[in-house]
This record gives sequence, C-alpha cells and structure tokens, in this order.
Amino acid sequence: MTTLFMYYIGGRVQGANIELHDIQFAAHTHPQAAFPQLKANWFGDKNRVHVDSYTPCRWADGYDITLHTEPFSGPEKLWFINMGGYLPGNPAEVHQFGLFVAPDAEAAKQRARQVLLTRVLQPHHDDLREVDDCLPLSLLERWYVHLHPNPSGTLAAPLWQGYQPL
Repeated sequence: MTTLFMYYIGGRVQGANIELHDIQFAAHTHPQAAFPQLKANWFGDKNRVHVDSYTPCRWADGYDITLHTEPFSGPEKLWFINMGGYLPGNPAEVHQFGLFVAPDAEAAKQRARQVLLTRVLQPHHDDLREVDDCLPLSLLERWYVHLHPNPSGTLAAPLWQGYQPL
C-alpha cells in the first residue's frame, strides 16, 4: 500500500558553516524507495546528504491519512508547520514541527501555536505548507492526501532514526 512518508534529511551546503536540515514528503510502498528522489532534490552537496529519520504519516490531529489518485473533496487539508522560537541563554533558534488538519492556513497556524513550542520566547511559524503541494509530481502517478475523522488515532513515531547517507 502506498504510504505518505515524512523524511528529516540533512547535509552540507556550500557557504554554510553548519549542517542544514529539511523536511521532505514522498509517497511510496517502502520508505527507502524515496532515497534516490531525496538525493536528487537536495539543494546542497549531493555527496554529503543523509536521512536522519523517516516517519509514516497515517494519522494526524484527529484524522486518518490515506493516499488516493483522485483529489480529496472535503474542506480539510493536511498542513505541515515548522515553528520557531528562542530559549533564554541559547543563541540558536529552536524548532518544532508537526502535521495539522485545518480548512485554511490561518486555522492551521492557530492550531500549531496551541501545540508546538508552547514555552519559548517569541514563538512564530517559520514554514507552512499544504502537504499535497509537497508531494513530488510524477509522470506515472499523482497522489492526493485524503482525511477521515478518527479522534482516537495515534501519531506514529519515526519508523527509523539514525544516519543513513544517500
């Protein structure tokens, strides 16, 4: 069964003094099947990119998540939100991200502010994306996120964490 996977990837980028990270989404039957695509899409040094984790996205924010080849007709959308903020004494901006279900971007941001980085200074959203727009287009198939209410679902932990060079 084709599953939506969220990948946390990192690597080196020319001109940067520290490793940079990104989130990518892909639809595959096995998480490793996306590795060539992840490497090809990396904006930095393609010889120094790696996967730190991958997570199946089957439930979020009270909804089951499935993929279909037809667009979803409901008003809800699946949003990826990356929040930023600051901790006293720490010079770096800290981040936390999650998936949220809402009819529009503003409602998704409001929901994320209730859940992510609730104890930091100056919390703000750094990134907001509709997950359907993050799925790569393929000449063979296009996948769409479908959402089905399920208040008793659970958020999946990463299926794998570590350092996997691409």
